[in-house]
Amino acid sequence: MSIIEFIRDRARFYNCPVCGRSLKGCDVQVLSHEDESFRLQVTCAQCQVTFIVVLAIAGGAMEEIENATPDLVAEPVAEAEPISVDEILDLHLFLKGFQGTLTELIHQPDPSRG
Repeated sequence: MSIIEFIRDRARFYNCPVCGRSLKGCDVQVLSHEDESFRLQVTCAQCQVTFIVVLAIAGGAMEEIENATPDLVAEPVAEAEPISVDEILDLHLFLKGFQGTLTELIHQPDPSRG
C-alpha cells in the first residue's frame, strides 16, 4: 500500500477542520517528501476546503504502511449531522439545572426516548 492509499484509508477517522465532517473520500496530494516526512495537500470531499498537513512517520513504520492492507468495513457507517446551535443551548440549559455527579448524569434516562 502506498502512503497516499494509507492516508486516504485512514482519513475517515478524522474530521475536516472547517465543516467538521469526516474526511472520508478526501483528495490527497503529496507536495513534498523527505525521508519519513511528508507535506500533503488535503481537500475535503464535502466542503472542498484545501489545507496542508505535515506528516512525520516514526522510524520503521513506513515498512508497516507499505505492507498494510486497507481495513474493510463490514457495513457503511451513517454520517452524523453536525451538532446544531439549538442542541448546544438545550444541553446548556439541562446542565445548568442538573445537580449531581458525572456518573449520575451519564446514567440519566434519555428524555427524547419515550
